[in-house]
Parts: sequence; C-alpha cells; structure tokens
Amino acid sequence: MKLVIPDNNDPELPVAVNRLVARPSNHIIGEIYGKPTKTKAMGSGRANLRSNGLDNEEMVKRVLQFKEMGIEYDYTLNGILPRARILENRGQIIEELEWLESSPITKVTIANYEVAKLAEKYAPSMDLAISFFAGVKSKKGFIQWAQLQNVKEINTDVATYRNLPLLEDLVNTGKKTDTDVRVIANLGCMSDCARKEEHAIIKDMASIDRENLHYAPCTYFCMKYNLENPEEFLKMPLIRPEDVKKYDDIGIASVKIVDRVQTTPWIEQVVGYYLAEEFDGNILDLTCTYTRLGLEKRTTQQVSEVDMKRVMESRAGVLQYREILPELMSVSIDPEYNLLACHNTCESCRSGCYDPSAVKVDPKRREIVLAQLNRLESEYLFK
Repeated sequence: MKLVIPDNNDPELPVAVNRLVARPSNHIIGEIYGKPTKTKAMGSGRANLRSNGLDNEEMVKRVLQFKEMGIEYDYTLNGILPRARILENRGQIIEELEWLESSPITKVTIANYEVAKLAEKYAPSMDLAISFFAGVKSKKGFIQWAQLQNVKEINTDVATYRNLPLLEDLVNTGKKTDTDVRVIANLGCMSDCARKEEHAIIKDMASIDRENLHYAPCTYFCMKYNLENPEEFLKMPLIRPEDVKKYDDIGIASVKIVDRVQTTPWIEQVVGYYLAEEFDGNILDLTCTYTRLGLEKRTTQQVSEVDMKRVMESRAGVLQYREILPELMSVSIDPEYNLLACHNTCESCRSGCYDPSAVKVDPKRREIVLAQLNRLESEYLFK
C-alpha cells in the first residue's frame, strides 16, 4: 500500500522522512503533499504556520529532496472557493499552473472544477488528484470527476471510509477510466457534520490570510457535539494502522495521513505506526483533532482550574485552549473495538451495532469541559 504523508514546511521534515523510509514495512511512502509556497491567489486548504512560505526555487529544491528518497510531490491547490473567477486572481493562478508544468512536481490536488479545467490547458502533463473537499461519496459523483482530463486519483468523502463495499464499488468504477481511489486514515471529523462546508471555506480563507479572520475554529463545534454524545466518537471515519491491509485488499491505491499543521515529531510518530501496521493505544491520539501525543497530563482538578476569562482575553489564549482541549476532554476508544464492524451509514441503518461502552469518558471532566465550551461559545466564539 502507498502511504501519502503531510509536508508541514519544516526544514527538519526531510530528515525525519528519510528515517521513516528506512524502516522495514509492507507499505511504502510514495507521496508527500502540501503547499509550502506563498499563497496569494489560490487557497491550499491550510495556512502556512511555520513560515511565510517558500519561493519557487526553494520549493523545487524541497521537491527534489523528497524525489531522492523515491517520494513524489503532490502539490495542494485544494481550496474550494472559485477564486479563478476573480479576474485579478485568474492570471496568478494560470501563472502558478504554468510554473507547475515546468517544475519537477508531478501531481496537483484540486477541489475546484474550474481549476481542473484550467490545468488541462496550462499544466497538461500534470496528474490531477481530486480533494476530499469535493465530497465524492457516490458512483455518480466519482464518474463526473473521473471523466475530466488527467484526473488520476480521487480522495473520496469521509462518509465512505468505513464502507468497504462502497469503496470497492468505486475502485471498480475507477478501473474504467484509469482513476485510483484514495482514503484518509486519521481525519478527526464527523461523517455527517453541519459545518462541513463552512469549515472547508474557512480553511481556504485561512490559507490566504488567517491573521485577518476571527479565530473561531469549527473543530470546537464537533468536539463539543461528540463530547455531548460520546457514542459519536465510535462513528468517526478512522482507519486503524492494522486495518490498512483491508483497504489494500479491495484495491484502494493509497492511504493519506494528515495533517500539515502538526509538528515533525508528531508526523514521524504517527506515520511510523501506519508503517508498522500496529498501534495498541487510543486511536484518537492519531487524529489531528483529538491527539494527546505530546500534551502534558492534567488531573480533573487542574481541568477545573482553567481560567476561561483569561483564555478569552486574546486570540492566543483561545488558540492555546484549543491545543490542550484533547487532554482536558481525555476521551479514549477501547483499542479492541472493531471500527469496521459497521459501515458507518447510521442514517440509513437502525441496527445500533456500535457498543457505547467502548468510549471511555470521565463524567466529571466531561461536565467541566462542556461548561467551559458553553461559556466559550457565548462569550467569545459567537459574541
């Protein structure tokens, strides 16, 4: 199985990736994805947190570093807003596509139909991968994208990840157009979220200018929702490292591991688990949303002592609270729980096949954190 790993724009990441490539594994690190270059006209779905971005020459050098390890670069232009419709942006987007055509980069991930059509003309040799932001979760949607020129891979929607029969059907559909299927292993999202599209738009906007946005991450919504309804944690579209082979068996071409905003040690640790096909801990720790890896442990008393007034005094305070929130919540899923026991199509299935006891939540901590989140909503997020 090919693993696709994130580029966090850290100069030390190639060193860590080189160590990962050297590990014995049934899988290979075949691609790395990201957009470390400066973003002005076309969103990338993530903000550059560690620098102002590389120039094109620096980017080429970075791409060649990974190529020397046998890893191709997947350049991420997966903002969903139709920015090419803005005339002052259109020329810059075309210019970026033309640069990609001349670069050693071989693949571009996009979520915008118009950008895919522009790529046909201005970057005709580039392979296109369709972003999961495109929301492909049916044969009809898959075929519409697969019929576009140069589309070689489709990242399907989160609602498909635990539905192996549907994924196998999409794999077979893709064989007719030489289009592969990719899934994401460790995305900490709900399968059916009321703020899904809004979240994608905000990510797009933040990748252009995050400092000008009111800091109110949509993840506060899903984290609170899941904490209010703990059984929802069992419905998340997660793939355990030891289950990756089952996706390989049905023909999934690659498994993507997120996230570009994580630190290099975190990326190395999590990718390492997937290379080893083994992890006996809390699966939530492998997600970008709920990970507690690297966080300082806190007692229930310490959780109760968090000063929410001080938290809400600044953007930095709210950001810091978000970073420690997984530890405050301290939720875990039993390592023995079989995530693939159901297809995760709960809206059409009433069998109730999940076991709520597989979620471990401390009632007192839950009560304290929910009160904190309610206050954060009323006094900061939606004030």
